[in-house]
Amino acid sequence: MREPNAAMNEQRGQDYNTGIVIVVEDRERISPQEDANRLSAETGFPIVKRGVQRANEKSNSPSSKHKTVNKKTHKTPKTTVKGDIANSDAKELSEWQLVYTPQGLALRLSNEPSWGDIIVDFNSPALNYRKLHGGGRNEALAKAIGIKGKDSLSVIDCTAGMGNDSFIMASVGAHVTMLERSPIIGALLEDALNRIEVVPEFWGRMLLVKTDATDYILKQGAKKDAKPLADVIYLDPMFPHKKKSALVKKEMRAFQQLLGADVDSAQLLDAALKHAGSRVVVKRPSSAEPIELASGRKPNTAIESKKHRFDVYIQH
Repeated sequence: MREPNAAMNEQRGQDYNTGIVIVVEDRERISPQEDANRLSAETGFPIVKRGVQRANEKSNSPSSKHKTVNKKTHKTPKTTVKGDIANSDAKELSEWQLVYTPQGLALRLSNEPSWGDIIVDFNSPALNYRKLHGGGRNEALAKAIGIKGKDSLSVIDCTAGMGNDSFIMASVGAHVTMLERSPIIGALLEDALNRIEVVPEFWGRMLLVKTDATDYILKQGAKKDAKPLADVIYLDPMFPHKKKSALVKKEMRAFQQLLGADVDSAQLLDAALKHAGSRVVVKRPSSAEPIELASGRKPNTAIESKKHRFDVYIQH
């Protein structure tokens, strides 16, 4: 077992090396500024003043194209007494930004404006439409976790990501604990949960824990002795795409560029199988093989959707 929080700390280091900075565009309210300070203290990501951002945008103008920047070099940032990045280092550190906008916290790639902001929004029209018209408990995901008539089904979503699957599972009646080890994605999820409409069906149904899933399962499993951690443990590992394509969502392209693929999926699945109550569900691309385990265990069944397959491991 890895040292507790070791993977989380390693992930923080990887995220910081990408040059993440925090920007507050929504200056009409106090809350985003306070949230930015808390996020900076939690993650170590520096806050860039808006004036510095404008200087960076100017540096990326056509007249400045002849200047080259070594993107592989990341200097230790110079900060002011308030923790803001000094102007001289802002350009190197502002390619990736966590931006407090009036719409919510956004992940922005400054040199790819065509991508637009990436925001987790549980109130989005797309998610609400899927909740109302996507099939409900007849959806492949709902069938895979075995929701049926259980209104108290507990699920641990080990790879929360953008939170879409957690939202769908909660909307059909499950109580979902979302685990996310990336401080970047965790910040987006936390902001989305703070903005979600307060409706009875979601009271207490979605909980975020910012931690490494394998460490969490093994640590909590040791405390629970032989008791399962949840009825269902759900995994949606990020896998490498073979080529860039418009079919690959910008969110996945951004996350892969920032975080890389999940290389510890087998370790996580093995831990999940030891501590799930009724089943473990793994979301896979339709064309991908099941995750290979040292034990040789294979899924008991699989449920197909249009683009994905849900491998289901039944606990006996």
